[in-house]
Formats: sequence, C-alpha cells, structure tokens
Amino acid sequence: MTTQSLYFTGPRAVEVRTETLDGPGPDQVLLDLEVSGISAGTELNVFRGLAPQWRQAMDPRTRLFSDAHGSDWHWPARYGYAAAGRVAELGNKVTRLARGDLVFAYVPHGQHAVVNADAIVPLADLGDPEIGVFFANLNTAYNGLLDANIPLGADVVVSGLGVIGQLVTRLLARNGARRIIAIDGIEQRRQLAMRGGATHVLDPVAGEIAEAVRDLTEGRGADTVIEVSGAAPALNEAIRTVGFNGTVVAMSWYGGTFESLSLSGEFHHNRPRIISSQVGAVSPFLGPLWSVERRGRIARDYLTSLGPDLKSFITHRLPLAEAERGYRLLDQGSPEVMQVLIDYR
Repeated sequence: MTTQSLYFTGPRAVEVRTETLDGPGPDQVLLDLEVSGISAGTELNVFRGLAPQWRQAMDPRTRLFSDAHGSDWHWPARYGYAAAGRVAELGNKVTRLARGDLVFAYVPHGQHAVVNADAIVPLADLGDPEIGVFFANLNTAYNGLLDANIPLGADVVVSGLGVIGQLVTRLLARNGARRIIAIDGIEQRRQLAMRGGATHVLDPVAGEIAEAVRDLTEGRGADTVIEVSGAAPALNEAIRTVGFNGTVVAMSWYGGTFESLSLSGEFHHNRPRIISSQVGAVSPFLGPLWSVERRGRIARDYLTSLGPDLKSFITHRLPLAEAERGYRLLDQGSPEVMQVLIDYR
C-alpha cells in the first residue's frame, strides 16, 4: 500500500512524501491515523535543529553525549509521538485488539503506521481521537508531579502555560496544592489556567516574578516551582522564585544556550534542589512499586476524567498538506496558538 508521511528535511524544513508501507507482522497492527499532535516543546527543538542528537550521539552504556563519532540522526527524518487512530489490520498473533478499535500510539506524523501491538494504548471509552492525542503530554505532566513529590498544602508555581503547563495546573488542583501560581506572558493562557484550578496568575512582563510570589507566600517563596516553558531565563527565574531548600522541577527540553543562568546568588545561598523530570523513567524515590507502565495506566485514567477540558486546548486543525504552517505558527510563538493537530480525516 502507499501512504503519505511527514519528513523533516533540514532545520525548520518539512515535506510530505508518498511512500510504500508494508503490512503488519505477526505481533503488529496497521493503524489508520485520524489525528496527531505537534509538540511545542521537544518536537519544536527537533524541528529547529536544536536537539543535541543532531550533533552528538548518546552512548547507551555511559549515557554521555559526545560528538566524537558524529550523530545517529540524519536528515531527512521522521518525528512525532502523539497520534490517535483506528486499527485497520491485525497481525496473526494479535488478540488484545480488534479492527476499528480507537487507539493511541507513539508514532511519527503520517496517514498510517505499523506498530507493535504491545505498544498500543486503547482509547475505546473515549470515543474521540482528539482527546486521545493528549495521552503523551498527560503522561509527561503526571511524571513531573511524581518527581516533585509535593506535600498537601504546598504553594506551587507553574512557569509556562502551554499544553504541559495547563495539564500540570489541573493535576496540582487534584493533588491538594494550597496555592497554584501560574505564570505566562499570554493572557489567554493565564485565563485558561484559572479555569483549570490556578489560584493566582502572573504576567512576567508586568513585574518581577520572584518578588510577586513572595508577596503571595508571606515572604517564603514557593515550596516548588515546576518550570515548563523551555526558556533558559525562566529556569533562572525559577531558581530565584523558589524558597529556601525548595525544589525546582525542570520539565523542559531546553534548546539554545544559558548565558542568563546564574548559580551565584539565590542558588548558592537558598539551597534549592533542581530535578530533571524526563518521561522515560519514574522517580527512584517512589520505590519498587512504581514503574513507567503503572504511571501510564494512571495517566490513562486521568485522560478520561480530564477529557472534556482538553478539547479547549486545541486551537488549530490542519490537513497533512498544510502541516508546515502549524510548525511555523509554533516556531514564531504566535499568541493564539496552543495545540496544533494534523488532521488526516
């Protein structure tokens, strides 16, 4: 069969190609995709050519990045990891799925995908593929809260109110945070966070964030700052905003450089802990009862309960032929853009 697939052909360059696709193997399924979501964080760094994998390779044994042997990534390349669609064909060993099932898959953008059946997330109870697309982001947001280990009654700052920040805000409201202070320079996003459970919102353009948070917390600063903006200056401000011995959770995949990062004043004297939250693993402090699989099952449950709210994040639906416009809108930081979907229907 033939299909159409999206390729990154160079920094900030995409192209739709027609290509052949083999049918599923014994343990695989063929999916007819209905929608896929463009990530405004990780994927945008890949699109811009800023991801370190374009220049370096990670040694799987030492987990160190090095440019000594070049990169494993090469243009053209396919990317994307948030797609929902229907099962079209089953391998002869697949029994847990049926033709027509609505499912989520971590696959690149394109009309079709062949995927191992055990990597599929069933979405039958949702009935709406547009909600299903948010499973990957919800998994990431939930992992950030697990890494933060926030006590009941804490004062928490969420820096950056894109899709992940909105999800973090909603999970914090369920987690018993006393104050949820949400920060973003875009008014629409601040209002969306208030509807999702934020108790206060701040505009970083309007004044000093660290000082404003101390005014709201009797001078202490935040117990935890969850930094989701992906902007290096925001990470520096998160260090200033958190209180003594507080925690900064860095959820973003930062691109570019860090000339603004200061590890002298507040970082040295206020002893904050900075935690990198990456969705490929769970916090070791949760103990042996927790796993990536368990976290995913819980995130899937949250997807159902949050479903109606998630639709409000979608601002643009574009056919595959116009996908480049979606990347341009995100790359330019257009204020009206939140979640861009590629629609194959």
